[in-house]
Amino acid sequence: MKDVSDWIFSGYGVDSTLEKHDLLSPENFPNEPEGHRRYIIKYPRTFKVGVSWEDITELVASQIGKLLGLKMMDVEIVIRNGRRGALLKNFVPYRGQFLEGGSILSDLDEYESFEILSLESEELIIAGFEMMEKLSFWNEMKKEYIAMNYFDILIGNQDRHPFNWMMLYYEDGEKKFSPIYDNGASLGFRFDEEKLKVYLSGETQLRKYIRQTKVKAGLFEKKKVKAQDLIKVMKNRYIQESDEIIFKIDKFDFHKYENYINKKPYLSENQKEWLKLIISQRREYVLEWYKGE
Repeated sequence: MKDVSDWIFSGYGVDSTLEKHDLLSPENFPNEPEGHRRYIIKYPRTFKVGVSWEDITELVASQIGKLLGLKMMDVEIVIRNGRRGALLKNFVPYRGQFLEGGSILSDLDEYESFEILSLESEELIIAGFEMMEKLSFWNEMKKEYIAMNYFDILIGNQDRHPFNWMMLYYEDGEKKFSPIYDNGASLGFRFDEEKLKVYLSGETQLRKYIRQTKVKAGLFEKKKVKAQDLIKVMKNRYIQESDEIIFKIDKFDFHKYENYINKKPYLSENQKEWLKLIISQRREYVLEWYKGE
């Protein structure tokens, strides 16, 4: 693992459940606005009980997204002052602006409407997408947003609230949907070795765990919906965008993925087997749910 202890500290990251530091790489890059490339290091949370390896799941999730052809935040595992963390390349335009989804949606009357927040299941999802469709740039971001939600179901992302996606605004007036970031709360990031053994040896428990998958869909901060319900709504509402990402999930290159996992020295054997098994099984469920099975 690369040691970034000598990298330049440039501030504390934005508010987050994880500790973050802004860093500048020591090398000179004349074409960069500050003469150095900008990065963020994110450390896994510590808990009184249990483990967290969400720096590693952040890395693995990024690789899964890249294998699907999605625009992902660049991630690598590094050491800084003896601590392991995920090093993220900052994608926010230096002289441009960005707005997180939560800030964008909070301008809509519906965002905190009791009538919407009291809904459940498919009704809540439909109301959420009706809200999204009122955004002036919805058609520009729709394809990537829908793909992000299928990706989140595939990795079991627990934390895609609306402050975990953003729009980027550039000096020349161009605006883009951001690369997919903050994917660490996924892939069983809280599972210790004993929990992994249970799921690796018990097909019934594993399938129950997958069937119970819930996600936030980037819509509301404190509401979760069943993954199967979300797929049903997205397929009915956005068939072209759904077909495109489903095709990529169907053709997912497991050989490349397994080779990638096998080469990571900081993963235990149980973690390696788990990361291969869970994506294989989740992929089956995503495809079955899409077919209505």
